[in-house]
Amino acid sequence: MVNTTLIFSGGLPPNDATLKATRAIQNVNLVIAADSGLHTAQKLDMHVDVVIGDFDSVDATALARATSAHTQTIRHSADKDFTDLESALLFAADQKTERIVIITAGGGRLDHQFGVVAAMFNPKLHEINVEALWNYAHLFALQGSAACEFTVEIGDTIGLQSFSNKSEKIFTTGLRWQLNDATLTNFETRGVGNIAITEQVSVSVELGQLLVIHQPKGKS
Repeated sequence: MVNTTLIFSGGLPPNDATLKATRAIQNVNLVIAADSGLHTAQKLDMHVDVVIGDFDSVDATALARATSAHTQTIRHSADKDFTDLESALLFAADQKTERIVIITAGGGRLDHQFGVVAAMFNPKLHEINVEALWNYAHLFALQGSAACEFTVEIGDTIGLQSFSNKSEKIFTTGLRWQLNDATLTNFETRGVGNIAITEQVSVSVELGQLLVIHQPKGKS
C-alpha cells in the first residue's frame, strides 16, 4: 500500500474533471492545503490535516472552519522567498510520504504555473513519486532513476520534456514513436505530441529530470 499525500494548490479552482479524479484516489494518508487550496479541499468535504501559506488568499471563514476541525496551521511571512506549494511539498517530504499528488489548475499567472512544475522537481523529492492533476492533464515529475506507468485511451497525447540539461536513457512503451535508450535536452521539442497506441503507457528515465504529461484526446 502506497502512502499517499494530497496537496491542494492555491490559485484558480480546478475543473470538475480534476475533482472527479481526486475523489478516486485511494490510500490517502495526509491532506495538505497550500493557502487557498483549502477552498477546493472543503468543496470535496475532505478533512485537511495541515494548511500552509502566508494566508493572503484563503478566506477567513474557510480557515476558521478548518481550525475548528483541528487542522494544523503553518503560517509564513508574506516576504518569504518560496511559494506556498513548495512549502507544502517539503512538509510532505518530511512526513516520509511515498507519493504526492498535487491538485491544481495552474495558479492563473504564468510565473505561478511555471512555479508549480519547478517545485515538483525539488531535489528533496527525488525518492518520492510526484504527480499533478492539472485540469484534464496528469503530470509526472521523474527524477532518474525513476519510472511511471498509467492508463490512457488510445489516441491520447503524451508529452515528454526534459527539465534538466539532459535526460538520458529514456525508455517508453505504448507510444507511436517509442523512445529506446534516448536522450532529450531541455531545449528540444522532440518529446512533444507523442500518441498513445495502447491503453497502458510507461516511461522511465535513468539520469536527469523528465516531465511526463498525459493529455486526454480532445481536452485542453
